[in-house]
Amino acid sequence: MVKHTTDPGELRFLNRDDVNEALEPAACLERVEQTFEWVGDGVVQQSNPFDLDVSTADDEYGLGMVQSFPSYVEPIDAAGHKWLGYIERNMERGLPTINAIDILSDAETSLPVAIMEGQSVTAMRTAGHAAVGAKYLAREDASTVTIVGCGDQGRTHLLMMAELFDLEEVRACDIDDEIRNAFIEEMSEHVDADVVGVPDAEEAVSGADIICTVTSATRPIVEEAWIEPGTHVAATAGFYDLEPTLSSEADKWVVGYYDRDLNWIEGEQEDNWTAEGYKVDENDIHADLIEVMNDERPGRESPNERTVMTHKGMPALDTATMELVHERAVEEGLGTEISLF
Repeated sequence: MVKHTTDPGELRFLNRDDVNEALEPAACLERVEQTFEWVGDGVVQQSNPFDLDVSTADDEYGLGMVQSFPSYVEPIDAAGHKWLGYIERNMERGLPTINAIDILSDAETSLPVAIMEGQSVTAMRTAGHAAVGAKYLAREDASTVTIVGCGDQGRTHLLMMAELFDLEEVRACDIDDEIRNAFIEEMSEHVDADVVGVPDAEEAVSGADIICTVTSATRPIVEEAWIEPGTHVAATAGFYDLEPTLSSEADKWVVGYYDRDLNWIEGEQEDNWTAEGYKVDENDIHADLIEVMNDERPGRESPNERTVMTHKGMPALDTATMELVHERAVEEGLGTEISLF
Protein backbone atom coordinates (compact mmCIF):
# COMPACT_ATOMS: atom_id res chain seq x y z
CA MET A 1 0.00 0.00 0.00
CA VAL A 2 1.26 3.47 -0.90
CA LYS A 3 1.19 5.92 1.99
CA HIS A 4 -0.61 9.15 1.23
CA THR A 5 1.92 11.98 1.14
CA THR A 6 -0.22 14.81 -0.20
CA ASP A 7 -1.01 17.86 1.89
CA PRO A 8 -4.35 17.90 3.74
CA GLY A 9 -7.12 18.81 1.35
CA GLU A 10 -5.16 17.77 -1.74
CA LEU A 11 -6.71 14.91 -3.68
CA ARG A 12 -6.50 13.14 -7.00
CA PHE A 13 -9.34 13.07 -9.55
CA LEU A 14 -9.38 9.98 -11.75
CA ASN A 15 -11.66 9.72 -14.79
CA ARG A 16 -12.67 6.48 -16.48
CA ASP A 17 -9.54 6.28 -18.64
CA ASP A 18 -7.36 6.79 -15.57
CA VAL A 19 -9.19 4.08 -13.64
CA ASN A 20 -9.01 1.59 -16.50
CA GLU A 21 -5.28 2.23 -16.92
CA ALA A 22 -4.67 1.74 -13.20
CA LEU A 23 -6.89 -1.30 -12.61
CA GLU A 24 -5.35 -4.56 -13.80
CA PRO A 25 -7.49 -7.74 -13.64
CA ALA A 26 -4.88 -9.89 -11.87
CA ALA A 27 -4.24 -7.35 -9.11
CA CYS A 28 -7.96 -6.69 -8.70
CA LEU A 29 -8.71 -10.40 -8.43
CA GLU A 30 -6.13 -10.75 -5.68
CA ARG A 31 -7.49 -7.73 -3.82
CA VAL A 32 -11.09 -8.99 -4.03
CA GLU A 33 -10.12 -12.39 -2.60
CA GLN A 34 -8.17 -10.63 0.16
CA THR A 35 -11.22 -8.54 0.97
CA PHE A 36 -13.41 -11.60 1.47
CA GLU A 37 -10.73 -12.93 3.82
CA TRP A 38 -10.66 -9.63 5.73
CA VAL A 39 -14.44 -9.63 6.06
CA GLY A 40 -14.26 -13.18 7.40
CA ASP A 41 -11.56 -12.07 9.86
CA GLY A 42 -13.79 -9.29 11.18
CA VAL A 43 -11.43 -6.43 10.27
CA VAL A 44 -13.90 -4.60 8.01
CA GLN A 45 -16.69 -2.20 8.89
CA GLN A 46 -19.48 -1.90 6.34
CA SER A 47 -23.21 -1.57 6.12
CA ASN A 48 -25.68 -2.82 3.59
CA PRO A 49 -26.19 -0.14 0.92
CA PHE A 50 -28.85 2.46 1.63
CA ASP A 51 -31.29 2.77 -1.29
CA LEU A 52 -33.25 5.81 -2.40
CA ASP A 53 -35.89 5.11 -5.03
CA VAL A 54 -36.03 7.83 -7.67
CA SER A 55 -38.39 6.20 -10.20
CA THR A 56 -40.68 3.21 -10.57
CA ALA A 57 -41.03 0.47 -13.17
CA ASP A 58 -43.98 2.41 -14.65
CA ASP A 59 -41.96 5.57 -15.28
CA GLU A 60 -40.69 6.46 -18.75
CA TYR A 61 -37.26 4.90 -18.28
CA GLY A 62 -38.21 2.31 -15.70
CA LEU A 63 -37.04 1.56 -12.20
CA GLY A 64 -34.38 3.86 -10.80
CA MET A 65 -32.47 4.38 -7.57
CA VAL A 66 -29.39 5.89 -6.03
CA GLN A 67 -27.43 3.92 -3.44
CA SER A 68 -24.87 4.67 -0.75
CA PHE A 69 -22.05 2.13 -0.12
CA PRO A 70 -19.80 3.06 2.87
CA SER A 71 -17.03 0.94 4.39
CA TYR A 72 -13.74 0.96 6.27
CA VAL A 73 -11.13 -1.68 5.45
CA GLU A 74 -8.73 -1.76 8.38
CA PRO A 75 -5.82 -3.76 6.89
CA ILE A 76 -5.26 -1.10 4.22
CA ASP A 77 -6.37 1.81 6.46
CA ALA A 78 -8.87 3.00 3.87
CA ALA A 79 -12.38 4.38 4.22
CA GLY A 80 -14.48 4.69 1.11
CA HIS A 81 -17.88 5.55 -0.20
CA LYS A 82 -19.53 4.68 -3.49
CA TRP A 83 -22.49 6.75 -4.65
CA LEU A 84 -24.20 4.63 -7.30
CA GLY A 85 -27.04 5.44 -9.63
CA TYR A 86 -29.21 3.04 -11.62
CA ILE A 87 -31.95 3.68 -14.18
CA GLU A 88 -33.37 0.55 -15.77
CA ARG A 89 -33.62 1.82 -19.37
CA ASN A 90 -31.06 4.62 -19.39
CA MET A 91 -29.54 3.08 -22.53
CA GLU A 92 -32.59 4.28 -24.47
CA ARG A 93 -31.37 7.86 -24.02
CA GLY A 94 -27.72 7.09 -24.62
CA LEU A 95 -26.74 6.93 -20.95
CA PRO A 96 -25.24 4.07 -18.92
CA THR A 97 -27.63 1.89 -16.93
CA ILE A 98 -25.28 2.13 -13.94
CA ASN A 99 -23.09 5.04 -12.96
CA ALA A 100 -21.01 5.68 -9.87
CA ILE A 101 -18.62 8.07 -8.14
CA ASP A 102 -16.14 6.73 -5.58
CA ILE A 103 -14.61 8.77 -2.77
CA LEU A 104 -11.56 7.37 -0.97
CA SER A 105 -10.48 8.82 2.38
CA ASP A 106 -7.30 8.40 4.38
CA ALA A 107 -8.54 6.89 7.64
CA GLU A 108 -5.67 8.50 9.58
CA THR A 109 -6.87 12.04 8.83
CA SER A 110 -10.42 11.32 7.58
CA LEU A 111 -9.70 13.62 4.62
CA PRO A 112 -10.45 12.49 1.07
CA VAL A 113 -7.45 11.57 -1.05
CA ALA A 114 -9.19 10.57 -4.29
CA ILE A 115 -12.39 10.95 -6.26
CA MET A 116 -12.78 8.55 -9.14
CA GLU A 117 -15.21 7.32 -11.74
CA GLY A 118 -16.79 4.38 -9.99
CA GLN A 119 -18.63 2.39 -12.62
CA SER A 120 -15.36 0.96 -13.91
CA VAL A 121 -14.35 0.06 -10.36
CA THR A 122 -17.75 -1.59 -9.85
CA ALA A 123 -17.50 -3.55 -13.09
CA MET A 124 -14.06 -4.91 -12.27
CA ARG A 125 -14.63 -5.77 -8.61
CA THR A 126 -17.98 -7.38 -9.48
CA ALA A 127 -16.23 -9.58 -12.01
CA GLY A 128 -13.63 -10.21 -9.34
CA HIS A 129 -16.05 -11.71 -6.85
CA ALA A 130 -17.65 -13.77 -9.61
CA ALA A 131 -14.19 -15.10 -10.45
CA VAL A 132 -13.36 -15.89 -6.82
CA GLY A 133 -16.58 -17.88 -6.71
CA ALA A 134 -15.62 -19.70 -9.90
CA LYS A 135 -12.21 -20.51 -8.43
CA TYR A 136 -13.92 -22.63 -5.78
CA LEU A 137 -17.01 -23.79 -7.65
CA ALA A 138 -16.10 -24.28 -11.32
CA ARG A 139 -14.15 -27.24 -12.66
CA GLU A 140 -10.41 -26.64 -12.76
CA ASP A 141 -10.32 -27.74 -16.41
CA ALA A 142 -13.02 -25.28 -17.48
CA SER A 143 -12.21 -24.06 -20.99
CA THR A 144 -15.47 -22.79 -22.47
CA VAL A 145 -17.08 -19.64 -21.10
CA THR A 146 -20.40 -18.15 -22.17
CA ILE A 147 -21.00 -14.46 -21.57
CA VAL A 148 -24.71 -13.62 -21.64
CA GLY A 149 -24.78 -9.83 -21.91
CA CYS A 150 -21.94 -8.15 -23.80
CA GLY A 151 -21.67 -4.84 -21.94
CA ASP A 152 -19.02 -3.59 -19.52
CA GLN A 153 -19.73 -6.37 -17.03
CA GLY A 154 -19.42 -8.98 -19.76
CA ARG A 155 -16.00 -7.62 -20.65
CA THR A 156 -14.66 -7.58 -17.10
CA HIS A 157 -16.09 -11.02 -16.33
CA LEU A 158 -14.29 -12.47 -19.32
CA LEU A 159 -11.01 -10.80 -18.33
CA MET A 160 -11.29 -12.19 -14.81
CA MET A 161 -12.19 -15.73 -15.91
CA ALA A 162 -9.23 -15.65 -18.28
CA GLU A 163 -6.97 -14.99 -15.29
CA LEU A 164 -8.04 -18.27 -13.69
CA PHE A 165 -8.79 -20.69 -16.50
CA ASP A 166 -7.09 -21.83 -19.71
CA LEU A 167 -9.87 -20.72 -22.02
CA GLU A 168 -10.25 -22.16 -25.50
CA GLU A 169 -13.65 -20.81 -26.51
CA VAL A 170 -15.70 -17.80 -25.48
CA ARG A 171 -19.32 -17.53 -26.59
CA ALA A 172 -20.67 -14.01 -26.72
CA CYS A 173 -24.45 -13.83 -26.40
CA ASP A 174 -26.43 -10.61 -26.72
CA ILE A 175 -29.70 -9.73 -28.44
CA ASP A 176 -28.09 -6.61 -29.96
CA ASP A 177 -25.96 -7.53 -32.98
CA GLU A 178 -23.92 -4.33 -32.82
CA ILE A 179 -23.08 -4.75 -29.13
CA ARG A 180 -22.27 -8.43 -29.57
CA ASN A 181 -20.01 -7.82 -32.58
CA ALA A 182 -18.18 -4.99 -30.82
CA PHE A 183 -17.56 -7.31 -27.88
CA ILE A 184 -16.15 -10.01 -30.15
CA GLU A 185 -13.83 -7.60 -31.94
CA GLU A 186 -12.53 -6.01 -28.74
CA MET A 187 -12.21 -9.06 -26.52
CA SER A 188 -10.50 -11.14 -29.21
CA GLU A 189 -7.55 -8.81 -28.67
CA HIS A 190 -7.52 -9.38 -24.90
CA VAL A 191 -7.92 -13.13 -24.43
CA ASP A 192 -6.10 -16.08 -25.95
CA ALA A 193 -9.24 -17.91 -27.00
CA ASP A 194 -11.68 -18.06 -29.89
CA VAL A 195 -14.42 -15.49 -29.25
CA VAL A 196 -17.54 -16.33 -31.23
CA GLY A 197 -21.01 -14.83 -31.37
CA VAL A 198 -24.00 -17.00 -30.48
CA PRO A 199 -27.21 -14.91 -30.47
CA ASP A 200 -29.46 -17.68 -29.14
CA ALA A 201 -29.11 -18.08 -25.37
CA GLU A 202 -29.96 -21.80 -25.28
CA GLU A 203 -27.35 -22.56 -27.92
CA ALA A 204 -24.81 -20.30 -26.22
CA VAL A 205 -24.97 -22.08 -22.86
CA SER A 206 -25.09 -25.62 -24.27
CA GLY A 207 -21.90 -27.41 -23.26
CA ALA A 208 -20.40 -24.37 -21.55
CA ASP A 209 -18.21 -24.95 -18.50
CA ILE A 210 -18.85 -21.49 -17.02
CA ILE A 211 -21.82 -19.23 -17.73
CA CYS A 212 -21.77 -15.57 -16.75
CA THR A 213 -25.22 -13.95 -16.77
CA VAL A 214 -24.63 -10.21 -16.82
CA THR A 215 -27.65 -8.62 -18.48
CA SER A 216 -30.03 -5.87 -17.41
CA ALA A 217 -33.05 -8.10 -18.07
CA THR A 218 -35.66 -8.54 -15.35
CA ARG A 219 -36.98 -11.84 -16.69
CA PRO A 220 -35.17 -15.16 -17.13
CA ILE A 221 -32.98 -15.30 -20.24
CA VAL A 222 -31.27 -18.56 -19.25
CA GLU A 223 -33.48 -21.48 -18.19
CA GLU A 224 -32.61 -23.96 -15.47
CA ALA A 225 -33.12 -26.94 -17.80
CA TRP A 226 -30.36 -25.68 -20.10
CA ILE A 227 -27.68 -25.89 -17.39
CA GLU A 228 -25.80 -29.13 -17.96
CA PRO A 229 -23.97 -31.29 -15.40
CA GLY A 230 -20.54 -29.90 -14.54
CA THR A 231 -21.47 -26.30 -15.31
CA HIS A 232 -20.91 -23.35 -13.00
CA VAL A 233 -23.08 -20.24 -13.32
CA ALA A 234 -21.86 -16.84 -12.17
CA ALA A 235 -25.22 -15.14 -11.73
CA THR A 236 -24.15 -11.54 -11.29
CA ALA A 237 -27.68 -10.26 -11.88
CA GLY A 238 -29.04 -12.75 -9.39
CA PHE A 239 -32.14 -14.59 -10.43
CA TYR A 240 -33.48 -11.84 -12.66
CA ASP A 241 -32.01 -13.10 -15.94
CA LEU A 242 -31.38 -16.66 -14.70
CA GLU A 243 -34.41 -18.87 -14.00
CA PRO A 244 -34.75 -18.83 -10.20
CA THR A 245 -35.58 -22.54 -10.00
CA LEU A 246 -31.83 -23.19 -10.30
CA SER A 247 -31.52 -21.97 -6.69
CA SER A 248 -33.12 -25.23 -5.54
CA GLU A 249 -32.29 -27.54 -8.43
CA ALA A 250 -28.53 -26.90 -8.53
CA ASP A 251 -26.24 -29.15 -6.50
CA LYS A 252 -24.86 -26.08 -4.76
CA TRP A 253 -26.11 -22.51 -4.54
CA VAL A 254 -23.52 -20.28 -2.92
CA VAL A 255 -24.02 -16.63 -2.00
CA GLY A 256 -21.27 -14.07 -1.55
CA TYR A 257 -21.81 -13.02 2.06
CA TYR A 258 -24.77 -13.86 4.28
CA ASP A 259 -25.03 -10.45 5.93
CA ARG A 260 -25.46 -8.86 2.53
CA ASP A 261 -27.27 -11.47 0.48
CA LEU A 262 -29.93 -12.63 2.91
CA ASN A 263 -31.26 -9.08 2.90
CA TRP A 264 -32.70 -9.52 -0.58
CA ILE A 265 -34.06 -13.01 0.11
CA GLU A 266 -36.03 -12.29 3.28
CA GLY A 267 -35.01 -8.80 4.38
CA GLU A 268 -36.08 -5.31 3.42
CA GLN A 269 -35.09 -5.88 -0.21
CA GLU A 270 -37.06 -9.10 -0.54
CA ASP A 271 -37.66 -10.12 -4.18
CA ASN A 272 -35.42 -7.26 -5.34
CA TRP A 273 -33.22 -9.73 -7.21
CA THR A 274 -35.66 -12.40 -8.30
CA ALA A 275 -37.77 -12.42 -11.45
CA GLU A 276 -41.44 -11.65 -10.98
CA GLY A 277 -43.52 -14.71 -10.26
CA TYR A 278 -40.72 -16.69 -8.62
CA LYS A 279 -39.60 -17.18 -5.05
CA VAL A 280 -36.27 -18.42 -3.67
CA ASP A 281 -35.72 -20.00 -0.26
CA GLU A 282 -32.67 -19.30 1.91
CA ASN A 283 -32.80 -22.94 3.05
CA ASP A 284 -31.56 -23.88 -0.43
CA ILE A 285 -28.29 -21.99 0.12
CA HIS A 286 -25.32 -24.33 0.48
CA ALA A 287 -22.91 -21.74 1.92
CA ASP A 288 -21.56 -18.27 1.54
CA LEU A 289 -18.27 -17.76 -0.22
CA ILE A 290 -16.34 -17.03 2.97
CA GLU A 291 -17.38 -20.41 4.41
CA VAL A 292 -16.16 -22.13 1.26
CA MET A 293 -12.87 -20.22 1.26
CA ASN A 294 -12.30 -21.15 4.91
CA ASP A 295 -13.07 -24.84 4.28
CA GLU A 296 -16.05 -24.64 6.60
CA ARG A 297 -18.26 -25.87 3.75
CA PRO A 298 -17.10 -27.69 0.60
CA GLY A 299 -16.86 -26.08 -2.80
CA ARG A 300 -17.04 -28.26 -5.89
CA GLU A 301 -16.83 -31.93 -4.94
CA SER A 302 -17.62 -33.61 -8.25
CA PRO A 303 -17.03 -32.84 -11.95
CA ASN A 304 -20.74 -33.40 -12.58
CA GLU A 305 -22.13 -30.90 -10.07
CA ARG A 306 -24.18 -27.97 -11.24
CA THR A 307 -23.21 -24.94 -9.18
CA VAL A 308 -24.41 -21.36 -9.06
CA MET A 309 -23.18 -18.30 -7.18
CA THR A 310 -25.06 -15.08 -6.61
CA HIS A 311 -23.68 -12.07 -4.79
CA LYS A 312 -25.17 -8.64 -4.22
CA GLY A 313 -21.76 -7.10 -3.73
CA MET A 314 -20.61 -5.32 -0.60
CA PRO A 315 -19.13 -1.88 0.08
CA ALA A 316 -15.80 -3.27 1.29
CA LEU A 317 -15.08 -4.57 -2.20
CA ASP A 318 -15.45 -1.07 -3.61
CA THR A 319 -13.24 0.56 -0.99
CA ALA A 320 -10.53 -2.09 -1.25
CA THR A 321 -10.53 -1.80 -5.03
CA MET A 322 -10.53 2.00 -5.13
CA GLU A 323 -7.54 1.96 -2.76
CA LEU A 324 -5.79 -0.31 -5.27
CA VAL A 325 -6.61 2.13 -8.07
CA HIS A 326 -5.32 5.07 -6.05
CA GLU A 327 -2.11 3.24 -5.15
CA ARG A 328 -1.35 2.58 -8.82
CA ALA A 329 -2.39 6.10 -9.84
CA VAL A 330 0.08 7.61 -7.37
CA GLU A 331 2.84 5.33 -8.65
CA GLU A 332 2.14 6.16 -12.30
CA GLY A 333 1.18 9.82 -11.89
CA LEU A 334 -2.32 9.27 -13.27
CA GLY A 335 -5.21 11.69 -12.83
CA THR A 336 -5.50 15.35 -11.95
CA GLU A 337 -4.55 16.81 -8.60
CA ILE A 338 -7.15 19.17 -7.12
CA SER A 339 -7.54 20.97 -3.82
CA LEU A 340 -10.48 21.35 -1.45
CA PHE A 341 -9.10 24.40 0.35
